Amino acid sequence: MDLGLTKKIALVTGASAGIGFAIAEQMAKEGCHLIICGRHSKNLEKAHQALLNFQGEIMSVIADVQQESDSRNLVQKALEKFGKIDILINNSEGASFSGDLIENISDEAWKNTFEGKLMGYIRMTNLVLPSMKNQQWGRIINVIGTSGKEPSSRLIKSGVANAGLINFTKALATEVAKFNILVTGINPGIIDTPRHRQYLEINANKQGTTIDFIREKIIKNIPIERIGNSHEIANLVTFLSSECASYITGVTIPVDGGLSTAAF
Repeated sequence: MDLGLTKKIALVTGASAGIGFAIAEQMAKEGCHLIICGRHSKNLEKAHQALLNFQGEIMSVIADVQQESDSRNLVQKALEKFGKIDILINNSEGASFSGDLIENISDEAWKNTFEGKLMGYIRMTNLVLPSMKNQQWGRIINVIGTSGKEPSSRLIKSGVANAGLINFTKALATEVAKFNILVTGINPGIIDTPRHRQYLEINANKQGTTIDFIREKIIKNIPIERIGNSHEIANLVTFLSSECASYITGVTIPVDGGLSTAAF
């Protein structure tokens, strides 16, 4: 299937590893020109070099999209090089697992969570919208998370922020549909990423057990009986970025092996 993405300009945040890199790689395979960003220069350079294997142009910018100045600089550099931005993929790790009870979470911790993923996505969206409106075409895809719809006391900070992003995705889709800008969200479930492997290690140490034991406990709750991989998220992102998804907007799609269905 030809997705018609050749020479489209795609900006992918958090693209130096994990889900973000898998998205950038899949978009590159489809012929997109890419702007990728990340906070760590070593990881970003490694990602950049890997993406040079494909035909599209690659631009990498060290940026923390939680910072307004970094976000503005990122978009400005992208527009200076390519003249437009067709596709924005908002991808961020968000708040880390803590397990804290709500009464033990400080105001500062809440503010950091909201300023991070929630405001980071909103800010990047506002910065690219003028380009998309001008050309009367655009795709904005927000990689969010299952905790936005499936509340968990262990993930309460990120869950509240993710719920806000689900609301934002739907409201924005209604507002910008007249400009032929489509806005969708993806809720990844448990995905095998460097961050997830770190989570397994931390919990194994806390519980005095093995990583394999923790992993098996997790898998027992997933109907499909395995952990997902980053390319399964990337495939859907790439499809939603294309003209093949030209009648899909305002929805948030779970990609979680049935985990959210099993929660009911």
